[in-house]
Parts: sequence; structure tokens; C-alpha cells
Amino acid sequence: MAHGNPRRRKGVFFIDTVKEHEQTEVNGKVVFTLGEEKYGIEIACVKEIMKWAKPTGLPQMPDAISGVIKLRNEVIPVISLRRQFGLPDVDRQADTKIIILEIDAVFVGINVDDVDEVVEVPGSAVEISNRFTGKTDVIKGIAKMEDYLLILIDIRVLFGADVLERISEEYN
Repeated sequence: MAHGNPRRRKGVFFIDTVKEHEQTEVNGKVVFTLGEEKYGIEIACVKEIMKWAKPTGLPQMPDAISGVIKLRNEVIPVISLRRQFGLPDVDRQADTKIIILEIDAVFVGINVDDVDEVVEVPGSAVEISNRFTGKTDVIKGIAKMEDYLLILIDIRVLFGADVLERISEEYN
């Protein structure tokens, strides 16, 4: 169930309903795809969704960091979730999206294949992932949606305090 039409401004996508969900639905998730799988992250962390902008590469950075972009005069690191999750790069990078997140006052972009929708995930639809995923803390659970399974990512675990601190020191 897609909500509203995105507005455009110089390559930046604003989802009109993000703020509505943020105010009314504590379980709101932004759904994005990597390959054939759908993932969900907390809507409260999402600040914007933009089309692909080629990051400026930086030497001696971890492979998952694609580089940095300038957005409203801020330098924001962009992390490839494909690389972070051990997936191969896509053929047409220009078709991908960057989700700008704010985590503990630190801005970071994540590069994903596409952004699908904003959904409400009832707690009753979520299975705790430990039974399926073993030791990983990155996956909070798996939501049984009407037409698909949604892998719920804990973005704060994915980008732990040490990573956020390093990003904050280097880019802010």
C-alpha cells in the first residue's frame, strides 16, 4: 500500500506521508529493496529519500562506504547496504536510491536498490528473528505482511555507537 506521491526538488524525493506516519504510527517502517528482498527501517530515522547522486570517493575507507555527498551544504557519508550485506553491486547504479538517516544526531546515507512504500507493521505480525538468524542483532524481526516477508533492520545496531562516533568526528 503506497502512500501519496513523492514530491521532487532537484533530485530529492520527499514523501508527503512520512511526517503523518511519524506522528500517528509508532510502528511505521520505510520499506526498501535489495535484490529480491524487502527490508524495513524505522520511519523516525528517515529524513529524506533521494535519487542516486554519485558520491565523491575517499581513499582508505572501508569497502561499504561509497563516499560522501553534499546535501544542503552538509557532507554526508553514503554506505552501500549491498556491500555491507555482502551482495554484489547492481548493474545500473543510477537507478538506485539514497535514504538519508539521522541516528543519534548523526546524518548518514544508505544506498538501496529502491524505496517501495511506508507501511504500518503491527507487533502481532512480527516474529523474533533469533530462531532464524542465529547471532545477528542487526535483524530485529521478520514481519509477515500480506504479500511478502519484511526483514526488519535495527539501524542503530547496523551502525553501532563506534561507527556513528567515527562518522560524527570525520564528517560533522
